Amino acid sequence: MKHTSYPPPGEDMDRNLTSLFVMKLIVDRAATLYMARADCPVTSAQGRVIMYLEKQAPRCVPQHELEAFMGVSHATVKGLVTRLEEKGYVRTAFDGEDGRVKNVYLTEAVQRDKEKVRSLLQKIERQVMKGFSAQDKKNMRRMLEKMYENIS
Repeated sequence: MKHTSYPPPGEDMDRNLTSLFVMKLIVDRAATLYMARADCPVTSAQGRVIMYLEKQAPRCVPQHELEAFMGVSHATVKGLVTRLEEKGYVRTAFDGEDGRVKNVYLTEAVQRDKEKVRSLLQKIERQVMKGFSAQDKKNMRRMLEKMYENIS
């Protein structure tokens, strides 16, 4: 796949680029790599929702918890969940104890594709982190979490 966004691989990045912009370039490029896979049935954001729900199972997950996990608005999560429902991967139901809370559940249909999604997300993570030592990865994760805390 031809890389068409700035900066082209191998060229020095403009030293005036902010760290945030470089992080955005990385995330955008990773999303492009993910979506280039014709056999992947969901977007990378939908994949992260599926992986989060799987990790939380069998506990029911309120939709507002997905908003907090993804760091996005109610409308964004509602759209993600709606599209996953249309694909048959999740179902939603209002909570029996608090009717204001909408819970999200994985369906059996997701079983056939979740490994494909997990594998692709892991492959891209490995590609992004190629050449970093285990300690580098640990330090980077710590620094990224600190950056996130600084703006939360």
